[in-house]
Amino acid sequence: MNKRLNKYFEKSELVLLGQIAAFKGTKGDVVLHTESPAYEINETEPVLVETDGYLVPFFIEADSVFYSKNGDVSLKFDTVNSAAEAGRLAGKKVFVLKDDLIETDEEDGFDNDFKYLNYSCYDQNGRLLGKIVEVDDIPGNPLLIIHDSFDKEVLVPVNAAEILEENDIIQTVKITVPDGLLEL
Repeated sequence: MNKRLNKYFEKSELVLLGQIAAFKGTKGDVVLHTESPAYEINETEPVLVETDGYLVPFFIEADSVFYSKNGDVSLKFDTVNSAAEAGRLAGKKVFVLKDDLIETDEEDGFDNDFKYLNYSCYDQNGRLLGKIVEVDDIPGNPLLIIHDSFDKEVLVPVNAAEILEENDIIQTVKITVPDGLLEL
């Protein structure tokens, strides 16, 4: 076996990162419930998903990882491109090499890791929703808190908001908003 790949299959070198709890959106994102929220995932190395007794390497798409305080991680594997494919991974255990874990400061909150704070947020139709001012880390259902131009709060569940476009230069993000949510 290739010596570089061999390290990924030596169980003594692996740590159980967590379990895939669910899929999110329609493009293959998954929600991983981690065993230790004090670690971040090294996105440049594969994670190993236990499938039918075998460890299958999956690479994570760049900039697709989002952390929450409750230990859940939203991410997208580069070869999983639909809700159906992601759904087949639900319940699977995910392992990572010990050396690929990045220790974090436990005092850092979800808000510090959320890339889109203070970004202008648009819905899928291009309508300005407002500015993302906070993430309310409700266990199992974190919410984006968006303030519109009248300082009215718009709450969008992170689990239902799929990022369609982003522009880091002008700090804008376009997301899907579930039908009827804005009429509440």
